[in-house]
Amino acid sequence: MADLGGRPVAIKSPEQFEKLTKEYIEWVKSNPVQKTVTAAFQGVISYEKIPHSRPMTQYGWAAHLGVSLATLKNYGKMEGFLAIFQEYQAYMTAWNIDGATCGDLNGSIIARIEGLADKQQVESTVTIGKDLNDFYADQEAES
Repeated sequence: MADLGGRPVAIKSPEQFEKLTKEYIEWVKSNPVQKTVTAAFQGVISYEKIPHSRPMTQYGWAAHLGVSLATLKNYGKMEGFLAIFQEYQAYMTAWNIDGATCGDLNGSIIARIEGLADKQQVESTVTIGKDLNDFYADQEAES
């Protein structure tokens, strides 16, 4: 890569990018979110930690790589990095959607993160029964 006088490049090769990406994926899988469930039985209250899948996000991916989100996306456009970026982005999307469909991840949040939220455009037309010009003509006639 050519030195343009800016900050040193954080990730020097596609191989390093892929290695760090695999580390992020393994970290997410090995570190589930712990949710506390409260239960009461015969007057005894108990708390239990239940592991739930952690979502894989571009924000988390970028943080693990030690770069900004914008820099991560720039790597995704660079020759040599593009195919790796797309492959792992697809994997992370599948992970998130699978987690949402089984109930481990919040489906509404995942839909927004992945750009899958339903968008609806609502149009309405109101007809009062008279043309607006007729309304004004009636007003003038009454005065």
